[in-house]
Amino acid sequence: MTKPVSDQTIRQEILRQISNCHSIAPRDAAMAVAPEGEDWRHFLKRIRQVATELHAENQLVFLRKKKPVSPEGLKGVFRLAHPGILESDND
Repeated sequence: MTKPVSDQTIRQEILRQISNCHSIAPRDAAMAVAPEGEDWRHFLKRIRQVATELHAENQLVFLRKKKPVSPEGLKGVFRLAHPGILESDND
């Protein structure tokens, strides 16, 4: 039996992946935290929940078509990014 993945592990993985001002797809984080042999898709809902918490703490932005959007009611394709990505786009 595999050890459950904690929200803290998910949080750390999201922050690690976005730390270089890169945007990521939620599946990138899901694939990284899913234990071997488990379907990463099962983690997508938790990735979004943790990302929403990080957004509320101003540690992450949700992007749609390279523009920041609110996670509330967001449907469809989106990416996660470090807030600094918005500043680097203005250079």
